[in-house]
Amino acid sequence: MKGSKKQIALAIASFFFLTLVLTGCATANVSKDIASGKTLTVAFPWSPASLDPHSSNSWEVMRSGMGETLIRLNDQLQPIPWLAKEWKQENEITWIFMLEEQVKFHNGNEMDASSVKESLLRSLEKNERANDLLQIEEIEVLTANELKIVTKKPNSALIAHLADPSTIIVDVTTIEDKNTYPAFTGAFKMKQFNKDESLLVERNEDYWGKQALLSEVKINYISDGNTRLLALQSGEVDAATDIPIDNISILEKDKKIEVLTAPSLRTHMLLFNMNSPLFEEVNHRKVVDNAIPRKEIVNSVMMGHGTVANSPFSDILAFGKVERKEEKQSIEQLMTQGGWEKNRNGIWEKQGKPFEVTMLSFPQRPELSVMAEIIQSRLVNVGIKVNIRQVENIDDALRKEDWDLSMYSMLTAHTGDPQYFLNVFYRSDSQSNVSHYASDSLDSMINQLNETTETISRNQLAVQAQEIINTDLPQAFIVHPKTVFGVRKEVQGFIPDPIEYYYIHSQIDVNE
Repeated sequence: MKGSKKQIALAIASFFFLTLVLTGCATANVSKDIASGKTLTVAFPWSPASLDPHSSNSWEVMRSGMGETLIRLNDQLQPIPWLAKEWKQENEITWIFMLEEQVKFHNGNEMDASSVKESLLRSLEKNERANDLLQIEEIEVLTANELKIVTKKPNSALIAHLADPSTIIVDVTTIEDKNTYPAFTGAFKMKQFNKDESLLVERNEDYWGKQALLSEVKINYISDGNTRLLALQSGEVDAATDIPIDNISILEKDKKIEVLTAPSLRTHMLLFNMNSPLFEEVNHRKVVDNAIPRKEIVNSVMMGHGTVANSPFSDILAFGKVERKEEKQSIEQLMTQGGWEKNRNGIWEKQGKPFEVTMLSFPQRPELSVMAEIIQSRLVNVGIKVNIRQVENIDDALRKEDWDLSMYSMLTAHTGDPQYFLNVFYRSDSQSNVSHYASDSLDSMINQLNETTETISRNQLAVQAQEIINTDLPQAFIVHPKTVFGVRKEVQGFIPDPIEYYYIHSQIDVNE
């Protein structure tokens, strides 16, 4: 009997021990499942019209964590391998790329040199920016994972430009199929897209790189800055980009939210229309440029979240460290040289006509409208009357309407290189030269930059080009803004990157 009782006791103990072990395993599995089911919700201001990576919506595709390019930029804005693991330059127009192996598209198809070629060719066909950036003459498949690219002319910035979202690699057979979503290669893949509302992406279990820590990321498209702020405060979203400057003080009082900033590669500027009779004369452009209170704008409008712009490029870039020379002549001297006199209202006048100009602004970047009003006030004080006209589509208005001045904002070095912006914004034959500025010396310098490979020499040429621009003044550069983010403190790994399309990545996480 004693033996039997002992055996029963041991059996009961074993049962409870086994139950405890199984319960522990079940708890561990449940915890693991919960961890793998974590979701991040973010708010972005711009909604894509489609998920075609080779359309004007390529930035939003990249921001979702779905798309990848052959090259990416590191935190020093230098090109590093991504889908292309290495490359070499055979001559001034020929490049060889070795691709990562065992990369699959989201539909399970293998990524190889042939599929990359087809993707790049489609990009060149559909996207004008890709053509301007890459200047490709021919793409040839050498082996399953080896590709040759020949450019039309020497293009020293080809590697950096292959980081542009317009060159996202996609299985092109999936884009035109209305029954499927485009198949990319990124850490997250498409789950659901509601146009103008939201995008839901889920972890790509077959990802070739580090597996995503999150199960899903939901992107809510909220165009209004105050509405994004409310969504963040209420916990509807975990992070929000492009927080309006005047909302920063509100967020800083919320202990659950962290305010993050990043130096932007963007420049807020004032355009001169060189076809305007009033601004053909450089002295008139100098008067306007001298009247802009840049430091006041940084402190009051930007609330310190920006720096005075001395040139098109931010001074966080090696080629952006340009000094702005102060004009030695007074406004009176500059104006009277052209035969202008002030009338009884204090406005400059010539042959009975007042110096009166039209300035365009637009609502999508509200800080620019505030800057426009400050500049308008300063110009009236020095004798120039300014009429501000708000337009909904600034690019259309610049092409189709009459204007003298215009507020504008441009991401001037989105690939970390000066070549693209100088070519499209300043070359006399460029359709994107919105100021209608022409300079033979600058065209020559840009051509030289395009053919120069050595980094220090390229930077020196870019600085010299900006010195020409600052002398001729086709634009007045005002401020390099910082980008402002609001992030709830549970979010880990959200990096406020100057490059505006790397926000969602595999190692972003949410602590529960």
